[in-house]
Order: sequence, then structure tokens, then C-alpha cells
Amino acid sequence: MIRYLRGTNGNLVATGTLVAGVVALLLLSGCGQRFPDPSQEGEFERTVLIEEGTATWCTYCPEAAENLETLLEDNPAKFIVLALHSQDDYSNTETEDRLDVLGVAGFPTIIFDGVEQSGRKVSELQSTLDSRLVLGSHFILELNASLAADSVLYDITVIVSDSIGTPIDGILRIALVEDTVTHPSAGLLHHVVRRLPDADAPVTFDPGDTVDFHRSLALEASWGRPLVAVIWIEDETHKVYQAASFEVDGGSSELGDFSIGLESDSVQTLPVSQLGQSVNFDFALDNHTGNPLTVTLDVPEATQVLPDGWWFSLCDTMNCYPTPSDFEVPADGSLGGFHITLGTSIEEGDTEGSVTMTVTSGQEVDSQTFILRIE
Repeated sequence: MIRYLRGTNGNLVATGTLVAGVVALLLLSGCGQRFPDPSQEGEFERTVLIEEGTATWCTYCPEAAENLETLLEDNPAKFIVLALHSQDDYSNTETEDRLDVLGVAGFPTIIFDGVEQSGRKVSELQSTLDSRLVLGSHFILELNASLAADSVLYDITVIVSDSIGTPIDGILRIALVEDTVTHPSAGLLHHVVRRLPDADAPVTFDPGDTVDFHRSLALEASWGRPLVAVIWIEDETHKVYQAASFEVDGGSSELGDFSIGLESDSVQTLPVSQLGQSVNFDFALDNHTGNPLTVTLDVPEATQVLPDGWWFSLCDTMNCYPTPSDFEVPADGSLGGFHITLGTSIEEGDTEGSVTMTVTSGQEVDSQTFILRIE
């Protein structure tokens, strides 16, 4: 089971305590706007739900989307984004209905927890996020999601604070999000809502309750990976009490989204008689997700343990590249033909050199050390 905070791998645990008390909401400036929102406080950490009204035809939507990604980098695991598309290739009746009930009339529109509209500047988004996080929540949501043959299965546990004075009537909502989509003209799109079914009937949550739910959503084979299962509890006015997410099939649980496939030994020797020649350390880049990945290969200077007269290079079968360099690895595929070259022409002195290569995509970083010994 995964506690209710979302990270880049989807498998994060986060519970915590906020100081209880009456907390005044921060008033937004500029183009921010306050929706009616009764005071609410709770002792559990809140995961904020951000719903972004967007479209590929919208002039200012790319800026808003980029700023939300910046906000994610600055506030990891603090909020979840639902990109609700309208009148484009990624819209559907479910996203259009949600935009209607939220009263979204212009694009982009960014709404926090169903009650608070924010401007699209990073500073405005951060201010609104802070005002939501400080409230805490009366709920903990635990979510585990898995793939079946043609659907995603949701196992949900709702834990209610035993300190609430009266029962809370809440509505369980679920959604399925495709996290990265490559659009031919709009570029890379994040958090695209693929499924957002009608709400469940309201449930009365009593103090100290622990309630389990099991749900499923149909899956289309054309959707890429990773997929993100999202749940939240809201009231009849769409005010969100708590949210949670879980990444589904984002990559190998052991190897992550990508890995370095060694095709030769990572420690090799060069006879003294062959000084002046070089040794290749062959490897491939393996993508374990259903989406293309852009990975960055680097050999940071701090990881180069090369005596005077030693050198290295990063090459494939056709070219050599500066470090760092970016490469595109196909979905569920491999990009091969790479090698790190190490060599020296010095006959005396140190007899060992090494470099450590890093491979980075998003927040995942893999590394491999290559060592050459002179014997």
C-alpha cells in the first residue's frame, strides 16, 4: 500500500502531522481568484489536486503547463495534476463534463482542490499551493493500482481522523491519466486525463473510520505508459478533501524506467605492450516503459579518475559525442551501439584509470563505472 503522496515513481509513502488550528487562507493577487471555501483543517498532510483546463489549440496553455512542471520540481509529492483537455484530440465527454461542473469557460484555467483558481505564473501557483497545503486534511488515502488484461484495478483505503467532530459526507472520485503524450504540433503533454467516470454515491465517513473500496477502469491498448491512477474525496460542491495517486506500469519495479545494458565487462585490462591503443566498454540503453524516453548521458568531471596522459570518449558506431548529450530511447526498446573508450600512452606512473557514466531521465539516475587497468 502506498500512502497518499505522489512521487515521480508513484511509490512513495508520506504521512505526517500539521499543527491543528485555525489557518487563514492566503488571498491571491493579480489574476488569481477565490472560490467560496468553508474553513477546513486537519492533522494529516494534504495532497493537493490541481485540475488544469487546457487544449492543444490554446495559445497560453503551453506556458501554464510548463509552469506546473516547474512547480512539481519545486514541490515533489505535494500535489497531483489532472490535465482536462477540451475540444482537441485528448478531450472526451468525461473531461468536458468535469470542465462544465467546475465552471471553466476560458483556457488555461488552473483550479486547486476544486475551490481555488490560480494565475499561471509560477509565483502565483506556489502561493495558491501553499495556501492549500497548510490546511491539512481529515483523511488519509491509501491506493494500490495494477493492470489487468483490459483494465486498471484500484484498491483503495480511506482512513478518517478520529478527531473530527461530526461525520463527513464525501464522494469518491477516480481517474486514469496518461502521464506523457507526444503530440505532433504541441510537443510533450503531461497528465492527460483518459478516464474520469461519474461520481460514486456519497458516503458518510464517521470519525475513526477505515473504509475499503475496489474499482476498475477500462484500458485502451493505444494509451502509452506510464499511466497514473488518481483518486480523491470531494463534497457535493466539488471541494476536494484529499487526493492520492499511483503510477501503473511506469517501468520495471527492479530496473526502473530505464537501465544500462552492459555488453562487455566493466573492468578491462590493457597489456603494457599495447599502450597507445584504447579499450571500448560497450553498452546499450534499455527503456522499460511504453513511452519514448529522452535520456542524458554524462561523465561528470568529479567522477573522472584519470591520471595525466589518460583519455576517455563517448561514442556510438558512427559518431563521438560531448558529455552531456541527449538520446531518444524507443518505447519498450533499446538503443545500442554505444561505448565508453578509455586509453593511455604513458608507460610509467599510474596503472589504473576510471570514469563513471550517469544516465538521467526525469528524476531517475542510473550510473556505471568503467575501469581500465594496465598490466
